[in-house]
Amino acid sequence: MFELYKKRDLSANFSDTIAFFKTFGKHYFKNYFIINGIFLMVLVVLIYFISKIYMEVLFSGISNAQNNPNYLMAYFNNNMALIVGGFVITFLLIVILSMLNISYPIIYLKLVEKNDNAFSMQEISSGLKNNIGKMIVFLLGCMFVILPLAFIVFGVLAFLCLILIGIPLIIIVGSAFMSWITLSYYEYILKDVGYFTALSNGFGLVKQKFWTIVGTTFLMMLLVQIIQGFITMIPYVISLIWMFVSTQNLQEPASQTDTFSTMGILFAVIMVFSVLLSYVFNNFILVNQGLIYYGLQEENENNATKSQIDLIGSDIE
Repeated sequence: MFELYKKRDLSANFSDTIAFFKTFGKHYFKNYFIINGIFLMVLVVLIYFISKIYMEVLFSGISNAQNNPNYLMAYFNNNMALIVGGFVITFLLIVILSMLNISYPIIYLKLVEKNDNAFSMQEISSGLKNNIGKMIVFLLGCMFVILPLAFIVFGVLAFLCLILIGIPLIIIVGSAFMSWITLSYYEYILKDVGYFTALSNGFGLVKQKFWTIVGTTFLMMLLVQIIQGFITMIPYVISLIWMFVSTQNLQEPASQTDTFSTMGILFAVIMVFSVLLSYVFNNFILVNQGLIYYGLQEENENNATKSQIDLIGSDIE
């Protein structure tokens, strides 16, 4: 049985994240794709066509630069409604999918706490539906409270990067900031507290084991980025090699059109692949944050000890 309530150091946070996905990985991602599948499919289709059209227009602008230097501007002016509509729909889908993506591991871990892995997709869906109101409130709070604060903090840190001291600070503060928001969201969804109370409690949790949390968060994000970047680089390098070989013969207009069209498709596919990987790998970071959260709850409330005492009492009966 996987222990959620367990005191964890930096090493345990990593090893337990791996152990979690070894235990629940198949069940976790099966239900993840069932619940998020429709939104993911619509999003990747939109991203594919937006990326493909953008690249084709860009390449057409390059090939027609001598005949019509204002080609790109004219295209965007003539299709402004379509472009704006596409970006608005894509943005809304990203917001919906991001909220589901962030909320899914929280609901999943809550069900693991109660039922181990003996729960269905319907129970996960029900948990998500019951928290739609909280998702919207937290999203609005992040837009109007957290986002302005982030602009100020990271603006100052970006300025400090000019004198080098900002580089380590931006790593430390960025990891702490990310963990603060995530732990606050766990607190907000799992407990009956208000938005600002959740932020305050999340801040207290980060302070409780600051360096362990910052170190775990930074290393997990770095590891995920390295793995994701390595996987993404494979089709990217292949497409670059193909482009280099193909651009050797671009004298004929027909050859130019075919080559640029294929390039547009390749870049669109790579973009879609990157987006999908980003959403999938983000689960590892969020579950890792969840294990940090439950570890801190164990330190503060001794839930595992209480459960063991209750089990002893039930055995006696």
